[in-house]
Amino acid sequence: MKLTSDQEIAIRRWKLGHHIFHLHLTMMNSHLLALSAALDSEEWPTCRRLLDTLTRLYRASTASMQYASDFPADAYHGLLRPAMEPPWVSPGFSGKFNADHERMLDLLKSVRTPLKKAARGGRAPDDVNEAARELWREQSRNRANHKLICEKFVPGGTSLLQEYFATSGK
Repeated sequence: MKLTSDQEIAIRRWKLGHHIFHLHLTMMNSHLLALSAALDSEEWPTCRRLLDTLTRLYRASTASMQYASDFPADAYHGLLRPAMEPPWVSPGFSGKFNADHERMLDLLKSVRTPLKKAARGGRAPDDVNEAARELWREQSRNRANHKLICEKFVPGGTSLLQEYFATSGK
């Protein structure tokens, strides 16, 4: 089967965008670990620098998702989505099972409470508090963009995982 130009572009963007996204996740996880240690010792200049970097990494991961999805929806349905279904992968395939992504979300949760406590207790400087708020805004923007991408390719938003649960009775 000869691929169309749109399909070739879709495959290239999908793969490259996801590889770049994975690199962002790896960097975010290492920076979140460093942020946790800096919070424990109240090294506020280090916290500020790490929060700024994490915000940029989140922004970059949003851009890599946008890049990965910048192709016509029919290329997704005719080529990419079927590649994420049996027999190529297990039923109910989902990016939710990405261990690095789950680790990143867990690490983000683990720094949120200490950041809030330091802000409420007046220990963290204003610039650190603002940097933390900017990180949470970027996370929110990332989630909103991801929803738009999902809606573009799957109007109504039924994921492969949701389809699996609906049809398997689990």
